[in-house]
Amino acid sequence: MSESKTSSPIAKPVSSRAENDCQECDTAARLGLSTEQGEAVTRDASRAVGADLSLPHIEAAAKIFSLLGDAGRLQLVLRCMEKPQTVSELADATNMSQSLCSHHLRHLRDQRILASERRGRHIFYQIDDEHISRVVRDVFAHVTHD
Repeated sequence: MSESKTSSPIAKPVSSRAENDCQECDTAARLGLSTEQGEAVTRDASRAVGADLSLPHIEAAAKIFSLLGDAGRLQLVLRCMEKPQTVSELADATNMSQSLCSHHLRHLRDQRILASERRGRHIFYQIDDEHISRVVRDVFAHVTHD
């Protein structure tokens, strides 16, 4: 029998396991997967990346790909990869209204694709970390590869 990875030697109560299973079912349903498909994609993703992933990890990755799948949001990300920029600069550069631009930026920030930093009266948006920059660069390397 393997040791528990938690600090407490007491096993989780059955209701806690049932709640976790229910959460996995809810996550699978949000992704349009059956419970079996959810288990399969989690297993395959864990094996492919060499890390123990859960269905919420799969859901978070799918959300990021979905956000980057919109050309307007992708353009915002590309602009923020160059240098930190304000909503006004981004709206002008992308021909979006400030309202629409702010809406997209909020979603990109919520998923940690972009980060924001207040400097005086302005909020600057920039790429959150190098992982996202690499994903975007790798996708463009893929589509331009002969």
